[in-house]
Amino acid sequence: MTWLHSGAIAIAGMLHLEKEGLLPAVTATDERHDTRVLKRMYGGERSRPALPGDSSTLRMTGAPRQRYGPGSKAESQELIVMKVAFTSCMSVQVYPQQPVWDWIAAAQPDRLLLLGDSVYLDVEAPKPPRQMSNNEFAQHLHHRWSSQLAQKQFRALLAQLGPGRTHAIWDDHDFLWDNACGAAIRAQPPQSSKIPLSNAFFKAFRAALDAPDGFPVAYTDPVFWNPQEPAPATPSLQLEADLWLHLSDGRSWRTETTFVAQDKRQLLGAAQRNKFGKAIAANPQALHLFANGSTSKDWKNYPNDWEWLKAQAAQQRTLLLSGDVHHNDVDAFHTGGLPLHEVTSSGAAVRDAVVVGKKEQNHGMLEISADTVEIRLFHKNVEQSELRRELSRQSWLPVA
Repeated sequence: MTWLHSGAIAIAGMLHLEKEGLLPAVTATDERHDTRVLKRMYGGERSRPALPGDSSTLRMTGAPRQRYGPGSKAESQELIVMKVAFTSCMSVQVYPQQPVWDWIAAAQPDRLLLLGDSVYLDVEAPKPPRQMSNNEFAQHLHHRWSSQLAQKQFRALLAQLGPGRTHAIWDDHDFLWDNACGAAIRAQPPQSSKIPLSNAFFKAFRAALDAPDGFPVAYTDPVFWNPQEPAPATPSLQLEADLWLHLSDGRSWRTETTFVAQDKRQLLGAAQRNKFGKAIAANPQALHLFANGSTSKDWKNYPNDWEWLKAQAAQQRTLLLSGDVHHNDVDAFHTGGLPLHEVTSSGAAVRDAVVVGKKEQNHGMLEISADTVEIRLFHKNVEQSELRRELSRQSWLPVA
């Protein structure tokens, strides 16, 4: 996903290559840039005037805290307003033990964000979900969701965070199966009848993040069997006075791309775009965390949605939080206004190709203060320093 191959080139190396003319020059028409290149293009850090929602008026979550861990800027004594942990892609079938939740718990975040593929319905299943009857599919859904909720390390983290502190969206594998697109499947009986079941089970999982014992004990519970069960909610949540989290749904209304004209493709769909657009525009000075399972690489296959997201980001400070790809990454994009930043954390408890390949145990952490957003990404609880970013909340550019 990144301009630099897999983030493997260190910053010093990147600057050397750029100086020697071995990297392309940045122009105003380039869309995609590493944040350090964005800083050169947009200008350096500027002093910050007071903004609505500054630390003097910001509602704190508990006591402010200093930065933690290796590389902390202890000398700055900068106070963290909120720490948001985030990750995606986990499977009890692949990883019965999931130490990533212990590592996150040790960092004492204020929030946890699950960015999709919290279960894999189509991996090591009794048979492919497409071939299951609705009754078989409901049993399968119940087993997969209840197994993740029963995972001891995950359950302990939920208890530590407390109600209302864990938020989840879904992606293809916990919606139906690999690359499932809701708009297409709704037109494919009998597969379409599986969508209301999946909607109901995901909603029950979301509710159980606050109270795991509240997940229905039987797949036959009437809560799961409304044939008209609507898609999960896509709320915009105010985490702090000037910090918003937008939980989008990239699967329920998604069209396929094969044989679908670009102007007809939808990732979010018009209704979601309009809803989120209003919420973002109503809070122009806030920081907006936009959660979606798909990375920018996939968004670009949906021009209506990609151009919409860039237009929002041009006017409001926007950080796209994505998953799906079983590795960590960062990226940034030119919009004609403020840059759009993206951070991806994927592979909490899977292998590189879900069941084969190297083990992936990844997570990310946002350390948000009144002045900056620090992005930190971890593989097996070791920080990937080459992916670390610190952004000014005023200029929305990297801090020197």
